[in-house]
Formats: sequence, C-alpha cells, structure tokens
Amino acid sequence: FHPKHGYFPELESFCKASGFDEALPTVGVLFYGNMHFDQCQSVLKGLLENLFDCNTVPVFSDGIHNLQAMNKFFFRKDRPIIDALVNLTWFRLNGGPLGGNPEKTRELLSELNVPVFAPACMYSRKIEEWKASETGLSPMESIMAVIWPELDGCIEPIPCCGVQDISVGELQASEVQALPDRVERIALRIRRWMELKNKSNAQKRIAIIIYNYPPGEANLGVASYLDVFASVHKILQALRDNGYRVVPPERELHRLFQDCSVFNTGSWHRAEDALQNCFSLNLREYMSFFSSLPESMQKEVIESWGEAPGKVMVAGERIVIPGLEMGNIFLGIQPARPPLGEADLTSASHDKTKPPHHQYLAFYHWLQEIWKADMVVHVGTHGLAEFTKGKEVGLSNECFPDLLIGSMPHLYFYHVVNTSEVVIAKRRLYATTLGYNSPPFTTSDLYEGYAELEDLIDEYSQSRQHGDLKADIVQEKIFKKAGELKIEGRDVPGIHDELYEMKRRIIPKGLHILGEIYERKDLQSFFEFILRYDREGIKSLNRILAESKGLDYDQVLHNRESFVEVLKEIDRIASHLCGLCLEKSVDFAVMESGISSKTREELRETLSYGLDFLEKYSSNDAEITGLLRGLEAGFIEQAAGGDVIRTPDILPTGRNLTQFDPNRIPTQTAMQRGQEIAENTICVYQEKDASYPETVGLILWGFETTKTGGESIGQILSYLGVRIIRDAGSWAPRLEVISLEELRRPRVDCLVNICGFFRDMFPNIVLLLDRAFNLVAELDEDTEKNFVRKHSLKNKEDLKSANLDERTALKMANGRVFGPKAGEYGTRMLPLLEDSIWKTEEELAEVFIQSMDHLYTENLHAVKSDELYRANLSRVELVSQVRDTHDREIIDLDHYYEFFGGLSRAVQMEKGEPVRMLISDTTEEVIHTEDVARAINRGARTRLLNPRWANAMLSHEFHGAQQIADRVENMLGLAATTHSVENWIWSAIAERYLFDREMNEKLTNNNSFAAAAVAERLLEAEKRGHWQATTEEMEKLRAVYLDVEGDIEEGLNRE
Repeated sequence: FHPKHGYFPELESFCKASGFDEALPTVGVLFYGNMHFDQCQSVLKGLLENLFDCNTVPVFSDGIHNLQAMNKFFFRKDRPIIDALVNLTWFRLNGGPLGGNPEKTRELLSELNVPVFAPACMYSRKIEEWKASETGLSPMESIMAVIWPELDGCIEPIPCCGVQDISVGELQASEVQALPDRVERIALRIRRWMELKNKSNAQKRIAIIIYNYPPGEANLGVASYLDVFASVHKILQALRDNGYRVVPPERELHRLFQDCSVFNTGSWHRAEDALQNCFSLNLREYMSFFSSLPESMQKEVIESWGEAPGKVMVAGERIVIPGLEMGNIFLGIQPARPPLGEADLTSASHDKTKPPHHQYLAFYHWLQEIWKADMVVHVGTHGLAEFTKGKEVGLSNECFPDLLIGSMPHLYFYHVVNTSEVVIAKRRLYATTLGYNSPPFTTSDLYEGYAELEDLIDEYSQSRQHGDLKADIVQEKIFKKAGELKIEGRDVPGIHDELYEMKRRIIPKGLHILGEIYERKDLQSFFEFILRYDREGIKSLNRILAESKGLDYDQVLHNRESFVEVLKEIDRIASHLCGLCLEKSVDFAVMESGISSKTREELRETLSYGLDFLEKYSSNDAEITGLLRGLEAGFIEQAAGGDVIRTPDILPTGRNLTQFDPNRIPTQTAMQRGQEIAENTICVYQEKDASYPETVGLILWGFETTKTGGESIGQILSYLGVRIIRDAGSWAPRLEVISLEELRRPRVDCLVNICGFFRDMFPNIVLLLDRAFNLVAELDEDTEKNFVRKHSLKNKEDLKSANLDERTALKMANGRVFGPKAGEYGTRMLPLLEDSIWKTEEELAEVFIQSMDHLYTENLHAVKSDELYRANLSRVELVSQVRDTHDREIIDLDHYYEFFGGLSRAVQMEKGEPVRMLISDTTEEVIHTEDVARAINRGARTRLLNPRWANAMLSHEFHGAQQIADRVENMLGLAATTHSVENWIWSAIAERYLFDREMNEKLTNNNSFAAAAVAERLLEAEKRGHWQATTEEMEKLRAVYLDVEGDIEEGLNRE
C-alpha cells in the first residue's frame, strides 16, 4: 500500500504505478494492516516524504505473517530489491506476540542483506508524556518496540510516533501522529547507511574511535580485555586489503600517538602539545555550530562547563580534536571527562545530570560536518558518549547522545561478555554492535611457594603410604609454608584442596586481538574447559570419567578434600583424551579411553559436542568480516552474548550483540541455582550466627542476569519463599507462595539494589519483584516467620508519620527495589576513587546512598526515597552477590567495589557495625559461597600476583601494564569499601611489580605511565591506612617511583 497510489496485490503492478527507478536506492517499509492500519499512516507518510529521492516499497501485514509479506514484496526474481528495511511493527518479526521460529527470520534477513531499522513506535504513549519523561518509552513499550525487535537484529530505536489528543467536533479523541523531527532523523540515517552501498571503498571516510578513560597517558586506548592498538592495526590492514585508502603506519600505533603527543588531558602533556599534529576547531567555527543548538542544550552546557571554548583540550581559542589521519581513515580519541576536583564529589562518568563539555561536542561535530565521516567505528568496551544526558530509551532531539552521533552510521566493537552496557550503546548511540571474543583461557597453575607447597604435600603423601617416620617432619614444613603463603587449612587435606582449586582455576591469558587465530594449545584448553561442565542432555567429560570408575561424581565434588587425588587423575585423563581427539579423531579418543562400551556412546556425544563449538571458537575472522559487512551496509546477524566457556553457543563472535530475551528471565535452571545460592548463603551466615538473617542486601546487574538466566532473581524469590509458574501461551509468569511448612524456615527479607542497565534491560523483572514483595508482605503470617511483613509494617508506620496517605504509604512500605535516578546507570563513587579525591569512607558510603536511594515499584519509577532506603539499609545483616563469569574475578572489575563494596559500606554506616559479605561463585562445577576476603585472595593469587597471568598481559605492548594498574586500583577500591584486602597482598604487589628488577623493567618498558600509576596506588594505600608497610618497603617504593618518573621525563624529552 502507498498513500498516493493505493493498494496492490503484487510487486510488479506496484512498481509500474509508482515509477520504480532501479537506479535509485530502495527502502522497504513493513507496517501493520488490519485493525492497526490507521495507526501507521502518519509515520508512513512522514517516512515516504523524507525519502522522496528513493524508491519506497510500503508493505502491510497482520503482524503474524510478516515473513510471507516480506518474501512476496521485497524480492524480484529471487533477488532482493531493497537497500534498507524499516520495521514499524512490535514484537519479533515472525509470529507476532507469541513469537515463531527465529531461524526463519535470520535466514530471510540474511538473504536480504540490508540493515533493518526498527523505529520505536509509541502506539500507546502520549507524545507529551514522552517529551516530559526522563525514561522516554514506557517499560512495556521498551520490551515490545525495542528489545524484541533487537532480538531479530533490528537497529536504531529512534521514536517515530506517539499518541496525540485531538478534538473531533465536541468530542475528545486521540490518534497516533508522527514526530516530524524524529522521522526526519530516521530518514537521514537510513539514507546515510544506503550511501555506503553506492560509494566505492576508496571514497569512504571511516572514523575509528578509541578511548582514553580515565583521562591521562596511562590509559590511552584502554578497553575491556582488548589489545586495542593491535586490533586497530588489524582493522587498518583489512581496510587496505579491501580497497580503502589507508596505509597502516610502520611504527607501532601507541608509539606514534606518544611521539605526536596525542592524548586527552593528562599529567604529562598539555593540549598545546597535541596541536601541531592534530586537527582543531577555532572558536568561530565552534560557535557557529553551538549557537544552532536548542537554547536549552546551550544553557545546560554553559552552566556546567562555562562559556565556549571551555577549559578541556583547549589551546588558546582552538579546541583540539585528538587523533591522526591516515588517508581516508581518522583514528581519533574520544573526549574524556576532565579529572575531578574536591568540588565535584557528586559527579560521575555515568552521571547524566551533566551534559558533555564543549570539546566533546566539538569532536563529534567535527567528525560529521567537517571531516564528513561516512561511518564511525568505536573500538572496545566502552566509551562514554552513550552515557551523556538524555532519555533512557527513545531519544528526542534534545538528548545529547542523539546530537553527538547525528546522522553518522555507527559500528561498535563490544566485549561479548558485556550484554548489559552494550544495550545503552545500541539504544542511545544507535550502534550496530559487533561482539568480540574474550582472550584465550588457561589454568592458573601453581608457582613459586605454591608449587613448593604442592611438592611437600606429595612428599608427605608418599611418606604416609610407606610408613616413613619423616612424615611428621614434612607435615610441619607444610604448615609452616602454608602459613607463609597465608593459605588457610585446618589440616593437610584442606591445604591440598586449596592448592587444587587454585591450580585448575580458569584465568584469561592476556588480551584479545580482533580476528586473532588461536594457537593449538589455546584450542585444547578451551576444549577441555567447556567439557568440564554438564550441559542440557550432555554429561561433562569429567563426570563420565568419574562414573566409569564407579564414583558418584556429585558426592566427589561436594566432598572434594577427600578426593583431590582422584580429581587430579580425572583431570589428567580428560586432558589426554581431548588431546587425542584434536590430534586424531573422536573415535580414536573413545577407543583409547579404555572405558566400558556402555559409556562410550556418552563419551562420543560429549567429545563431538565440544568439537562443534571448538570449530566456531578457533578463528575470530567474523569479527573483521562483520566490520567489512557493516561498512558495506549489509545485515549483521544478531547473537546473544555471555561467557564463552559457560555458554559456548554464543559463538562465533563478530555478530550483532544483543541482550537475553527478558521474558525468559528467570529460567528454570536459574531458579534452581538461585535456590541453591540462597540456601548456601544462609548456611554460611549461620556458621557464625545461629539465627537467620532478617534482611539480605543484593546487587542486580544486567550482565549477570543475562549470562546466568537470572540466578540472582531465583535467589531473591527463594529467600521470599515464592516460586514462578509459567502458563502455556502467557507472556508473564505467575507467582505462587510456598507455604512455611514446605519452606521450613522464615521468609527472609531482601533489599534489592539495581543498576540502571538492569532497569533498562529488564523492566518486566522490576515489576515481577515488586509484585513478589507485595504478595509476601500481605500474607497473614507471624512476623517472626515472615521478615518481609515485619519490616513492611514498620515502614508503613514510619511513612504514615511522615504525612503520606494510606495508599501511598502501603505502596512504598512494601517496596524493596532501589536504584539510581531515572536516566542514570551507576553510582557516583567511581570517579572519586579514580581521581583520589575522597577523604573518608563515610563520604563514599554517603555518595553511594545518594546515588541509589530511588524506589522502583509497579507504580513508582525512580522516586527519591532517602529515609526509606536508609531504614532498609539499617536492617541488612548480609550482603550477597554472584560472581558469574570466568573473565572476571572480584578484583578484575571496578563495579564490584562500586556496588558490592558500596552497599556494604553504606550498610555499615547506617547500622554502625560491620556486615557479613558473601560472594557466590557460580562459574565452577559446584556453586561455592565464601567470604569476600577469600574471593579477593583467590583473585590476587590466581591473577594479579601470578607470573603466568602477568607475563601474558605484558606480552601486549602498552595495554598489559594498563590492565595491571587497573587491578591495583580495584584493590584500593575494595580495601576502602570492604576492609577485606589483607596486608600481605599489598606487600606482594609491591614485590611482584616494583621491587623485582626484571618485572619492574618489563612493566616500565610496557607502559611507564601505568607503572607510575601502580606505584601511586601503593603510596595511596599506605597513606590511607590500608597497607601497613614496613619502613624498608616504603623507602624502596619511593625510590622506584622516582626512577619511573625519571624514565617518563627522559622519554618526553626525547619526543
């Protein structure tokens, strides 16, 4: 159907009537017929008017048979006729609300091979509500109009229409109307994408953007588990080989940037240093752009950052655009927030209450309007443009991310593990994301004193077996060595178990490089690791081998101290069989296994399962080919993200990364595992306190929920004594109360702390949890058996005394889900710790509370509720969080100290006493719950202090030392918020990286700025009282720091 030409039953008659011109680009539009036909007309007409210089093929469908309609009208003689597709329907493309086979959708879209745009159609939200809202779309519209279309590979959810009240005579009515400026933006972006198909590669201008966050020389090119400079070099080579006008530099990129003084504001360089090698914008040019912005945006920028040109990366009256041009490729550095001062205690990198500064605006304006980029490619997880001020989803023309990216097509390389923050880039910066792999994995193994301790245990075992009298002497040596190494263990088997856990712990091996082909050894490691775990319908290799020996594998795992030697032998045989499988074949490995014929079929099935994924893992070519396909404006297939070992079916990488379907959360498996986590935490808590914890404080993250299917959700529901019931054909699950008789313990209350990513990804789960708390709070049960009811009654009394009406008091009293204000994503703690401007730990706790005291219920969205939040904090007796991925221990990610540590510190401040802090590790064969100190110690031993980990990191020029400095900073954050970083760790860090001459030289040669940062953090740890260093240690540390500073100054003088 075309508004000007009418209805057509087939393509040829439409093309004839509409004057279809094969020389022009063609846009297909899919919209609703039947009862929703009229609702689509306004936006359809707006799109067609704005795409006046293109062919358009508008096709309507009932929403159920979309694929049939697309097959009929978007192909001619089995060849696609469209260059872009616009989808104006809700839900998944195949099957409507209840969904159909997504594989059929993937096949059709791959055959079309065009970008598929899904503007956010607000068919039920009033335009005025949207304009006034900080959230943008409603929670249900976010799911139906944004999240579900993303699961098909659709991109760019820019709102295109909404509901407007109108008068029809004397009657009041409403209709769906287009949003003219948003439709114009959508059409312009579609046109820019299609231009990529028609331009030769030699003509295309590609802006590749890397990061320098936190600002300063040490962090140039930083990204999550990615060797950015090596990856960019691979990208440049691939572009050259495919006809793009670029000559990759002969010098290493990081040295080229250093030699040209191309950094964001740092400790050792000024903006003037970069001016002679970088582009810049003079004040007159900038003001011509800035004065064209809406007055409200200009006002916000000036109030936050002063009059143009501001003070960030300004040389005189010129704004520096940091980066280097290489033919038609611009390799630029995304602007960073300036370092904070003591007056900025409430600012944050993810704080959207502040707009981007002048240089930030100038940078992206210059890319689009002056350098005229055809495509922007952000490299690595993650930048900050997507976190600038504006609505959460469904952006207007007064949202800064929309302004920054403008009409530029956008590809974004994102770590496949991080499926929460990626959605912000997709929905707020209109990114088509390309998932990149984690680094190869290896085992921690044992080193130095730990290896010596294992030798002593082997000697002890042999002496015991032979009745040797020296066994007692060796045992004393074991206890002495274990004490030196700070290893806990009541007896030799306990110490042996600790070493076994450490030795086989899976750790990342350095950093990933885009398109990297893995070595044979790395392939075998991955093969072994994915076969450690039971899968649906597939037994783990280790389980098969244990059962072949007549063992109950579950019993062995739960009584590991007694079976360490057995488990070591099983690991050895498993590794041998995996090697045979790779060298020869599955059948050869099965025959050599020596197991009974009855078990051989299980073994064959398991090994074959592993080989299927190994093939997808072995090469990361799709990361580069995905980029090239995007630069040709082709369709990039959707893929979920996650932990490649835990969830290998996310492979191969290089596809359009999306979140997990929110309606499947929590999965049945996650509910079962969540129940186990809940019972584990209660048992560990009761080891020191015989009572039940009345309230548990928990953290909900988007990426943990996606990777685990919602284990933490299952944990919360288990505490409450509530189960989920999923009825066939129903969208939303029902909640069913478990009786106290069946539960056999009190209902434990929870204080749920969500990050902004979780809020945006899982609005349905926020509502589900609120219903669960209300359900349990209203049960007619003894308050000593129902702590939720007990605390809700107290909350209600307090709220009524604050002059709130009965209904509002009840809604708020039962609320237990708190998070950041609308439009914000994290707390404001990170910059305080990064820039070392905090003074007291109480200050950190207060910043956490002020960031997270917004209540989320079914009817209240981010309502500031400071007193209610503090009251709930004061009742928390246990803080719990899940560790869910092999990529990161608790020391590897700043968000652990930001949220887990921040919550713990806030609880302590409100209670006036320390709180129990437990980490539940769900990455191993058995879920293990432990005190946070033990989790920190393990992370330090297996990673930061481990030569295998350190040397793998330092094999990556410049970036390796960044990663080491980052972990040391995280240690300081954990020390400040949990008080659980033991003194020996600080001494060991200093000894490993600074006092050891060889390692010090490696670190400094890799990145002298990062080496200085390590020393600075150690000096800060001592100054703040977290490290009781000896006089000798401090003398050595100061001397090393002066040496590193001297190396830096010498290098700068050479420049």
